[in-house]
Amino acid sequence: FKKGLIFFDRKGTIIKYNYNQKVIWRKNYYSKYEKKLGPKLNFSVENNNLIVADNVAKVFSLDINNGDLIWSINNRYPINSEIKIHKDKFFFIDFENTLKCYYLRNGSECWSVQTQKTFTISDSKNSLIINDNLVIFNNSIGDITAVDISTGFIEWQLPTQNNKIIDKTYNFEISQLVFDSNFLYFSNNKNQFYCVDIKNGIINWMNKINSSLSPVVIGEYIFTISNEGLLFTIQKDSGNIIRVNNIYNVYSEKKRKTIKPVGFVVGGNNIYLTNNDGKIMVIELISGRVINIKKTFKSVVSKPFISNKSLFLIKNGSINQYN
Repeated sequence: FKKGLIFFDRKGTIIKYNYNQKVIWRKNYYSKYEKKLGPKLNFSVENNNLIVADNVAKVFSLDINNGDLIWSINNRYPINSEIKIHKDKFFFIDFENTLKCYYLRNGSECWSVQTQKTFTISDSKNSLIINDNLVIFNNSIGDITAVDISTGFIEWQLPTQNNKIIDKTYNFEISQLVFDSNFLYFSNNKNQFYCVDIKNGIINWMNKINSSLSPVVIGEYIFTISNEGLLFTIQKDSGNIIRVNNIYNVYSEKKRKTIKPVGFVVGGNNIYLTNNDGKIMVIELISGRVINIKKTFKSVVSKPFISNKSLFLIKNGSINQYN
């Protein structure tokens, strides 16, 4: 936020800080048993409402000013997605690959849409976007579904994997969905990068890029980083790959096999990439050249977040702020 940030710890305590690291409020609404499960929380904000949904199947609303509980409900299954808010409703996807629509005012359900179930749970977090009158989301087997935001009726659906993937969903990872103008962009770890017409679900173009990271659209170009450490610059309209930079060539060949990207953001003229070895790489956007590598932690960190001219990284139990 303009005046601070909200974070949760391993026991589900929600903490609001200002940028001077002062705690504004601290709240926990979990039982002793639920705390032992290590709840992972998803947040979304609308006006003074902080909507929370988690992997222990709780959904609740807090007053963002003081952290007081407004309402709380239990979903039938744990939540495995982002939360998106539109007017008086909010949306999420649970582990049954069901899109749920609830009312903001009291947490009552307005409709739900079931897509194909799986017998295994994917580590990949599902994503959804809202565009005009459509809620568009992916499920754990790679189906992209567009639903009318008012009725919950399916407008179109795009399967991206054959039926064999259903038995291998533990190994399937898909990026967050990103949209720009009339097109939807996403990729997966099956060497597929898609550009899809957001109105009808028709594939505009597809490239062979192996990435489960969220792409970034800037002007006429898309930037993404493959699971092997290749930085791709792609023309947005045509899908032409105009540049590929091997940003992991700073590692030895042996070390390179164990490094995986965690996530990246673009800030100013640079890309900030975190890796599972606990390092953050600073890459010049225009040239693709690595200009700095900094050791932050010993192991996996979060993707970077940029706010208030600072860069934030999360490790287990703490937030670290960088200039």
